[in-house]
Amino acid sequence: MKSILKTALAASTGLALAGAFAAPALAGGFINSSQSTVFNGTAYAGAAAPGSSSAASMFMNPATMTGFNRFTLDSNYTFGIPTTKITGTYTGASPLNAGLNARPLSGDVGMDYFVPATYVVYPLSEKIYLGVSLNSTYGNTTKADPLSRTSFLASTTKLRIITLTPSVAYKLNEMWSFGVGMQIQYASARQLVPLPPAGASGAGITQADGWGFGVTAGLTFTPTKTTQIGLGWRSFVDQPIEGTTVFGAASSSNSKGTLNLPNRVNLSLRQTLHTKFDLLASVEWQNWGRIGHAALKNQAAGFPAVLPFGYSDGWFFSLGGEYRYNDKLTLRAGIGYEISPVTDAVRRASLPDNDRLWLSTGLTYDWSERLSINASYSYLHIKKAPINQTLTAGSVFVGESKGDAHLLSFGLTSRWGAPVKKEGPIVAKF
Repeated sequence: MKSILKTALAASTGLALAGAFAAPALAGGFINSSQSTVFNGTAYAGAAAPGSSSAASMFMNPATMTGFNRFTLDSNYTFGIPTTKITGTYTGASPLNAGLNARPLSGDVGMDYFVPATYVVYPLSEKIYLGVSLNSTYGNTTKADPLSRTSFLASTTKLRIITLTPSVAYKLNEMWSFGVGMQIQYASARQLVPLPPAGASGAGITQADGWGFGVTAGLTFTPTKTTQIGLGWRSFVDQPIEGTTVFGAASSSNSKGTLNLPNRVNLSLRQTLHTKFDLLASVEWQNWGRIGHAALKNQAAGFPAVLPFGYSDGWFFSLGGEYRYNDKLTLRAGIGYEISPVTDAVRRASLPDNDRLWLSTGLTYDWSERLSINASYSYLHIKKAPINQTLTAGSVFVGESKGDAHLLSFGLTSRWGAPVKKEGPIVAKF
């Protein structure tokens, strides 16, 4: 029995630490895609292309800032209402299984959340544009009943990565613009799960955080007045994490590790088909394959706890449109399909992620020349996800996760000052 408990302690510690970084966001892996009220209404179609009324396009592509000729403030507030239900049983020869299967299932482990995002663009001149954005780029929260069947696989999980991105864009001419920026990330994580048998000390992260840095870049290409193309890139960030972990009775305040976050590339199109209608499209690649298997060293326990991610790359495809109903009102809609980086081989109760379908709609009402009101709604249908996860020797949880989500978003776009003046010719003609 002692050997079983020792194995369970080790396994549960690894699961706890993995779960702390793997809280399921409503996008592939644990990327948070909820960055814009306007683009939430198009399933993020056209998010990196120029021509949008929302400065949130700079998140995917800083070069789009050259489309805003006045000081612009864009604020976005998204409410996520996910439902994530896990069912299943423990199989194998472990004596722990009978007691675990006698417990109730965890029910809905998804937790409602709120995500703000803010963007500022300042046109310094006709050619140079400055901007800054503040986003929650990764993470979410799940919570299971600590007395439930799945509590030893994943209990309460919290991850937040906040990113500040100052950027600059240069407008070469009416056809080409370029932009670059710097990502400044702050990460915070916490998770603690109970350990079998009931009453044993917990394992996991009581508190951990760290700072990481990366870059972002992009370009826009406008070959005709009706065709606008954008290519945006956000670099990977090797995010260091340091904090306090516990392993049964052992505690370490100097636990360290690195989380290899993915780079992502977004190619988007805005095509005007009619004076009132624009077609939008996007394809995004997320380099989740680089995350590998991270490790957080617990000095008190004397060995590293492996974070068994092992993800594949993720893909997101979307198609949408904007219809200018009149001078005040713009309507939009979109559909998207996301291929999750989490495969059946590596899926865990702490991240029961799978492919998903996005169905989105939204609108913008121009209250005045200076102020626009944005609103949108998305429904996400998440494919059933099988889970086959080992707790300890002779104890394997076999089950599945079912989930969906509702995203409600509200935002304001305000514009201030006079448009930038175009520079006149150096030599006047008489």
